[in-house]
Amino acid sequence: MERRGPNHSGPYGLVCRSCFKSKCKCVARPDGDGCQRCHRLNKQCRPSDSLRRRTGEKKPNPAARIAELESKLDGLISQLQSRNVIDGDATQRQSPVLPEPPSQPAETTSVQLLDTAENEAQDSDHTEDDDDVILGSVRWSSPKAVTMSEPSESQISEAEAEILLGTFRSCMLYHFAFVHLPAHLTAHKLRQGRPFLFRAIVCAVSPSAREKVARGKELKKAICEAMLGQESQSSVDRMDLLLALLTYISWGWDHVLNHCSLSWLMLQAKSLACEMRLDGPAPLDARAMALFTPGFDSWSENTGAVTEQDFLERQRAVLGCFVLSSVVSAYYGQVDALRWTPQMEVGLAAISTNKKCPTDATLAIQVRLQLLAQKSDEVHQQQQLEQGQGASTEMTLFPALMALTTLRGQLQELQISLSPGLPQRGLIMAHIHSTELSISESTHAVNSMVPIMVGQFARMTGTGSMSAAGGTASSASCRHERLRCLWQCVRAVQGCTSALLASPPSDFRGVSFIQWAQLARCVVVLNRLTTTIEQPAWDRTAVRAIIDVPLLLGRVAEKLELVAQAAGEQGCDEVFTRLARTMREFCPDATGSAAHEQGPAGQEVEDAWPRPRAHGGAGAGGPAGMIGLVGVADGTSWLGQHMTGTR
Repeated sequence: MERRGPNHSGPYGLVCRSCFKSKCKCVARPDGDGCQRCHRLNKQCRPSDSLRRRTGEKKPNPAARIAELESKLDGLISQLQSRNVIDGDATQRQSPVLPEPPSQPAETTSVQLLDTAENEAQDSDHTEDDDDVILGSVRWSSPKAVTMSEPSESQISEAEAEILLGTFRSCMLYHFAFVHLPAHLTAHKLRQGRPFLFRAIVCAVSPSAREKVARGKELKKAICEAMLGQESQSSVDRMDLLLALLTYISWGWDHVLNHCSLSWLMLQAKSLACEMRLDGPAPLDARAMALFTPGFDSWSENTGAVTEQDFLERQRAVLGCFVLSSVVSAYYGQVDALRWTPQMEVGLAAISTNKKCPTDATLAIQVRLQLLAQKSDEVHQQQQLEQGQGASTEMTLFPALMALTTLRGQLQELQISLSPGLPQRGLIMAHIHSTELSISESTHAVNSMVPIMVGQFARMTGTGSMSAAGGTASSASCRHERLRCLWQCVRAVQGCTSALLASPPSDFRGVSFIQWAQLARCVVVLNRLTTTIEQPAWDRTAVRAIIDVPLLLGRVAEKLELVAQAAGEQGCDEVFTRLARTMREFCPDATGSAAHEQGPAGQEVEDAWPRPRAHGGAGAGGPAGMIGLVGVADGTSWLGQHMTGTR
């Protein structure tokens, strides 16, 4: 190294290595022994090995540099493919697995050099050239960093996508067929035409809970960006988002894996359905309103001529949104169900007569059953509202009881009209019993508002018991009608749970949130029937002899364990394994007998199923703990009302 005079910085290319990497001025010491900075930092001053040319003397060709980087990137991809870290067609997809190479390599190199210089303050022997710095960064050198912690649907190969789509068709879709996926529709076409729906299906069918959580987060984030980030969307895009939301709510198990409410997602689905005018025609003054609110007439896109296939797709989507919103509304009590409109009645008639899609008949029956359950809940809610405004009288309750009687008759007619060869008859029977449970609950609640009304209503309908003098015993009839409603609830719970648990594990694996909510409601109602109902003639022991909560939870846990085994779940945090373990922990004694209230000598003993305390509190196995079994609920929902004994 050429010597420099004291107190003079070295010319370009003659600074020591430490000053060069730190980009500091290199000033020689008076005695010629190294530079002042190295002496001050007590570091060894090492001269540069060779002269470096100025930047102006060498101007690299940008095209050559790009070609060089592309060559290095191809080499890295080849190495990762040989290690099975990424698929062979990953580079041909729109969203590659590897992050994009740095667009400004010179700036990246300088940053890496600065980091290297800081590390060399402790280890001065570690050196590397510019290219090694780029290739040695965390983004490229670590296969663990390349395999992102949150998997993306772009990582799925075409063969795996076909398997997942086939599983969704055969195991899940028939439980709630709000979308038609014909057999000739390939995963590739679905990914191109309905990207959000495809991602939701992949998330729903993913066997790993970790993948479900990661893909669910990605999907929800993408849906939010698509709904809020784009000013205008076509009807095709909005339909894709709606179907994706309905799929994820139905089979994503977000309420179990993330312990969150599905109400917010349901609100987004409802907003999409209303925005697309799927629930009804556009208002007559829409064009006039558009003069003051640009975009108000966006409905006009959907008013043109549509094909039969598009029409049926829209009707399935809006009817599915109604059913799911009704179930979510009853489950959480945080959102209202989608309002039933005459246009939806037309759509229901259309899919009921459609023979081209084999699942339309089942969907039509599910819609009709949920509509009856929704109407029965509305009758009860209306009576609660009127009771809050003033004391209920016989005249105010009579229309409600007549409406509930009409709904029960319509349910019986619908059950009789079912074809013996109807596909998924067990699934429909479970829904029928669940609807019967809703009607019986509402009838019992209305009957309890004015007891004398029960006897008079029984006399008018011919269901009351006549006394010897030819009159109706009002008090006896009142007790009889109340008990009849309660026993109807018991039979409905028994029928619904038997129909749901009778399905094989391979079928139970694909249950949607609708069936899970039905099962949860049965457990909650049964718990109330066996613990909190206080009536003189109500025999809780007789109910437990027919069906008891511990035994029912034991059956559910056994079914979930078989489902977990059939699904190939390995970890203890997988969906069905976690649910089965939770139910076992909630009710460890699942083999108890029906004699819970009397000891060996007939003396009264404490209930095996703890009763809820005031304000909804309970022991570890009480109704308050049941929230963890069935999902999130608050005191405003029927679930919270049953658990706290307020309904």
